[in-house]
Amino acid sequence: MSASDRATKVRTGSCLCKTVKYTVVGDPLTFRVCHCYNCKKASGSAFMTNVFFTEDKLHIVEGEEKLNVYHDKETSSGNILSRYFCSQCGSNVFLQSSDKLAVARKIRIIAAGTLDEDFDWVPKTQLWPELKSHFVHGIETTKKDKPKL
Repeated sequence: MSASDRATKVRTGSCLCKTVKYTVVGDPLTFRVCHCYNCKKASGSAFMTNVFFTEDKLHIVEGEEKLNVYHDKETSSGNILSRYFCSQCGSNVFLQSSDKLAVARKIRIIAAGTLDEDFDWVPKTQLWPELKSHFVHGIETTKKDKPKL
């Protein structure tokens, strides 16, 4: 696939019950694995995988009225993280950070597990690796330093 094709590729995603459906265009700005306690709680898993897009690339095509939001104020970063989830099935779908850079760049975060098809993206970094569950090993990333976004 050419770079031009990748930039315009439209992917679909949804919550578990498919009440909330969205499309996203192109490849993410970044892809992160988060090991913070709140992402573990929110995902019900050992970590959460998040892909970052600008808001103009994300389009909710169905079920926006079924999204509820939890404003997570006790995050490891200190920034409020708005966690959007489906009111029907409870799936985490989107996140939005109050971080000044994220707000200025109009960043929207998608829970990677909600994408309908597999992708070849590799996480850039792991956030809060010191909080990683003891049984989690071998997550491949492209960068080892702590990100600014």
